[in-house]
Amino acid sequence: MNHYGTKALEHWRRHAPHRLEEIQDQETFFTELGEQIATQIVELTIQIETGRFAPLAMAGSSRENGRYLQEVSRRITARRIAEEVVMDELVWMQDPSLSIDEAREEWEQTRPADSNLVSWAERIQDSPDLAPPTAELEEKAKDWALPVWFLEGLIAAEIPGQYAQEHEKVLTEAASVRFLREVH
Repeated sequence: MNHYGTKALEHWRRHAPHRLEEIQDQETFFTELGEQIATQIVELTIQIETGRFAPLAMAGSSRENGRYLQEVSRRITARRIAEEVVMDELVWMQDPSLSIDEAREEWEQTRPADSNLVSWAERIQDSPDLAPPTAELEEKAKDWALPVWFLEGLIAAEIPGQYAQEHEKVLTEAASVRFLREVH
């Protein structure tokens, strides 16, 4: 378990003990949660750095223009912002009135169906000019907690519904991440 998983476990012990008791395999859960957190932090850090700080990165060597410490500071700041955003989405929570199983069941009944993604991919296949630009595809991937390669594969698949079934594990994991985002 990485340090993010450990932080999450400690926080849940203190602030959501009832929810923690309902998790059958806490070691696996928090190990996987820690890995998800680390991955999302890296991805968000890159987005922050490339979006906001791209002009500085393109300005040539930091040592040449005397901005090395500024660049280091910006990168550290981007990392810390990403950590706080991701931890806020996936970890920091109080004990809810519903058990985790009840909350998940309720969420499953109201969440957008995975078939919406299949329909989206089919519409793009029917009208290739509707294909989203990279930024829009990345945003959809973020919203659905899916890797971009999955959405690209879904669009490129001969039968998107079959592709979704073949990658059911990815969809299930993404649903778990979205649930954790919303549950706190």
